[in-house]
Amino acid sequence: MNQNDFNNYENDFLDDDNELVTDRISSIAEGDEDAPSQKLSSKKILTIAIIAVVIAAFTLGLSIFFLFKTKDTSSKITDGTSIESTVPTMNAESNNIHIKRGIESYHKKYYTDAISEFNQVVESDASNSDKAIALTYLGMIAADRDEYEKAIEYYNRALIYDKNNSEILRNLALAYRHLNQLDKAEKNIEQSLKVNEHDINSKILRANILFEQGKYKDAISRYDDILRESPDNASVMYNMACAYIKTGDEFAAIEYFKRAGTADKIGEVTYKAYSRLGVIFTDRGDFEQAQKYLKMCVSLRPNDAVAKYNLGIAYLREGKKDAALDQFIQSEAMSENSQQVLEGLGEAFFVMSQYDRSINVFEKILLTNKRNVKILSRIGEIYYDKGDLDKAYDAFYKITTIEPATENARVAYLNMGNILDDTGRYDEAVEMYKKSLTISPKDDDALYNLGIAYEHSGKPELAIKAWKDSLALKPNNSKAMLAIANYYFQNGFFDLAEKEYQTILARWPELQEGHFRIGTIYYKRTQLDFAFNAFKRACELDERNEFGRKSLINMALINSEQKTDDDSLDESVRILRKALILKPDDPNALFAMGVILSKKQLFEAAIDSFYDTIKASNDDKLSAQAYNDIGKCYFKQKEYSKAVQAFTRGIELDSMNEELRMNRKAASQAFEKVLSDQR
Repeated sequence: MNQNDFNNYENDFLDDDNELVTDRISSIAEGDEDAPSQKLSSKKILTIAIIAVVIAAFTLGLSIFFLFKTKDTSSKITDGTSIESTVPTMNAESNNIHIKRGIESYHKKYYTDAISEFNQVVESDASNSDKAIALTYLGMIAADRDEYEKAIEYYNRALIYDKNNSEILRNLALAYRHLNQLDKAEKNIEQSLKVNEHDINSKILRANILFEQGKYKDAISRYDDILRESPDNASVMYNMACAYIKTGDEFAAIEYFKRAGTADKIGEVTYKAYSRLGVIFTDRGDFEQAQKYLKMCVSLRPNDAVAKYNLGIAYLREGKKDAALDQFIQSEAMSENSQQVLEGLGEAFFVMSQYDRSINVFEKILLTNKRNVKILSRIGEIYYDKGDLDKAYDAFYKITTIEPATENARVAYLNMGNILDDTGRYDEAVEMYKKSLTISPKDDDALYNLGIAYEHSGKPELAIKAWKDSLALKPNNSKAMLAIANYYFQNGFFDLAEKEYQTILARWPELQEGHFRIGTIYYKRTQLDFAFNAFKRACELDERNEFGRKSLINMALINSEQKTDDDSLDESVRILRKALILKPDDPNALFAMGVILSKKQLFEAAIDSFYDTIKASNDDKLSAQAYNDIGKCYFKQKEYSKAVQAFTRGIELDSMNEELRMNRKAASQAFEKVLSDQR
């Protein structure tokens, strides 16, 4: 027996799915995390009604700095609020006993008594000055209660009695600002400054209104003027820094935040300024500086849940998970009554895969409101990510009972459908998607998912109809078009698939999956040049994701098939090495490397690569094929006994593989002949 009797050694790896990765990988690629999924990702839908998870957990963590630093109930300006300018004031003096008692009650927050006293003044024959004072305080009480329209009414009445009072005008501007009526606020603060151009609080409020109007450069100019008069005003420095942030001048902002913190020393402004510095340095990746300032915040407020939480976020961003977890646990212990902090902690624990802690935190929030559908949805998603699909389903089901026939219920039904589809309960998934469509009949995503469920339940006609209905609602829905094309592809209708992919690529030429799939179709037709170019285009779009990496493997195999000279085979090896850099334990790349090395007659290296394939693979058929090619390499080297052993191992993994049996028979015969010749 000579080597030509061996079973089609040179070409067998090109006769079926093993020679080109596409067919074996195609089903994997559709479900890989880096590749577009045929099914609208469950995670994607599960987060429709809530904030995004992993990325948003960091964003949320950083935004906590903003949410909590401005918890001054008298102000709505974003972090640029000057503490001195945000509280209504009235400094006029009066000998009227009712005014004196009213002011005393006001400062003690005995508002009912204060209102009674001030109303007596307004309804009496008191002087115009006293009535202006009384009406102003009534406006201030209304403002303290967030009744700004009523406050404006009182201030305007006060101006009837004292039209040139700068404090009344400033309070009126402040009330308009709270209602976001910035033009009116601007008009009144300008009048206030005409009456008293030296009033520092009015100047600060004027600058803050400019800030809120988006006129950041004008605000900076005003803050600068104020600092010339009051160079140690920490609040104005802080406001200046916030305005510089808005203009994009981060370096100037950093300097003013530092100055504000130094000027205030240990007060509220220092805490705010150092928090902002922590945000900036965290975003920059300068974690040493970030943690320096955030630790100062913790020192200023050792029992503050937000300070601990923020420091934990900086640790988490740096990758110091243990330190982050410690801060988060401390923060949780301090934040029983703060829903915002608890939500942030729930997100942070989720990012860290601390699922039980995350669920526990969100359930604390539910104790105050069991009908909070946002939190129920969050809990459902965490259970889903944890793999506890029954509890995830229950959480979403509760939403449908709390808010039936609402947008939240629609999303919950989508999520329930996804869970049922994931667990193979396809007919029930169909019913959930239909319930979602009952609430919103023109939901293209629900129709798309309905098509997937129909496909999984073996109803391709209904699947295609659902996808076409989705396309009718949203003609630019590439995923629905891909679903139809992929269905044709996976079921061997390559002409129909090619037509769909061509249509898709004409509209979305940068859709990587389309190039990958059509490359596979060209290969099946032995149109190798077209196939190579399609895979090359997929790599050009992104060679680092799943489709790109597998396209590299396929390019190497096609290149080795078209050209067998050493230079071409070396080029194939180079391409494969790029794929293996991206994923060193990719069994398909390792297998392809073995195939090409065997073509180069580098049999020992090829054998090593095939054994690496077996170690990396969970696919018995791929491992069996690797043993088959190991046996061929040994056969080529006339090591027939080792060849027989390799073929036998392959048969153990894939007993139906006829080629392995034929090859083992050929190797056994060759081994017998060697033994016979040695006698």
